[in-house]
Amino acid sequence: MSEPVFTFQGPVVVEEPVVRELCRLARRGYETRHKSETFGFLYGTLGRTGRLSIRRAVYYRGGRKSRTGISFDDWHSVLRVLTRRQDLARRFRMRFLGGFHSHVEISGRVFQGLSESDRRSLRRDWMAELEAVTFVWAGNGRRPRPSPTSVAGHEPATGYNYRIRVYAKRCSGIRVARVRMKNSRGLCLLTDPDLRVNCP
Repeated sequence: MSEPVFTFQGPVVVEEPVVRELCRLARRGYETRHKSETFGFLYGTLGRTGRLSIRRAVYYRGGRKSRTGISFDDWHSVLRVLTRRQDLARRFRMRFLGGFHSHVEISGRVFQGLSESDRRSLRRDWMAELEAVTFVWAGNGRRPRPSPTSVAGHEPATGYNYRIRVYAKRCSGIRVARVRMKNSRGLCLLTDPDLRVNCP
């Protein structure tokens, strides 16, 4: 099912704590012994004007995570995922928006797109509208630049670079969405001195 679950007006607003959490989780997966992707759920609100805000990102411990993907062994495992994300939506009193995962650098390269298996998973999930992907790689002295469709970050303490993109179901298929970060002051700066994030 590639039809939108609901309609919204761009850009998608990603709140500062969500940006920080997505980068933190991507870093943790990147620093595991054999590297691994991360996986979890996104929650937020849809305003009367159609503005969509991502306000919470929650890591999910289940599933088999590798450096190229996340898999579930059986239908019972999938049911646990569905139950967990709906329980959290009720607890937060927010809308379940979709999932997130990371793409880690492998052999000096990181795939900065949505793979066909990622697209297939999003199409088949009839409750999910979005999929956020955090790309993490070792910097070479150049910081990534933001764009209207991504939030870019650099971590001076580790030298890691980050880029976050949000993909959404549209009538024409799955498309990358316009995004912007919002923090408590309405500025595109993080208060955490170890992670500098740039917004378009």
